[in-house]
Amino acid sequence: MHIQPQFLYSILLIGFILYRRIKRSIGFQPLRKRRLIVRITLFSILLILLLFTSAIHPISYLYDLVGIGLGVILLLFAVKHSTFEQKNEILFYRTHIWIESLILFLFLSRFLYRMIEVYNLSKIQPQMDPQTFGKDPLTLAVFFILAVYYIGYYSFILRKSKSISRVF
Repeated sequence: MHIQPQFLYSILLIGFILYRRIKRSIGFQPLRKRRLIVRITLFSILLILLLFTSAIHPISYLYDLVGIGLGVILLLFAVKHSTFEQKNEILFYRTHIWIESLILFLFLSRFLYRMIEVYNLSKIQPQMDPQTFGKDPLTLAVFFILAVYYIGYYSFILRKSKSISRVF
């Protein structure tokens, strides 16, 4: 079995990205306000853009609403179970391990599903239409779950860090 270098490089790059994502998702994370603000901004922009693109297929709004609702439920559970820890004047945060694991599972499972789907489609038709990525409503729902969760959770972390830093 011969693997083409481009395919191997893609696998290595995706593996590295996944490794970093897993490392950032599990356990206590140092509070870096600028990074959280950038992520909130990016997720917000993407969320708004996807809401506008859902107008092409109005049924997509149903999946968007389901994703938003599930994201809010996860967010409320995460806020309730968040813990903070101060070490060497650095504030660390984390939420319940099951929430971290569920978010990671959602991301990885949908990511792997889409990678397999893209690979299978590329065998059938070498020139893929970029709009095929926006036509999968389940992927949109999962993205909305993740986006709403991260926007809300990072906003909570920033607000809570202000009150905690006054104590220390």
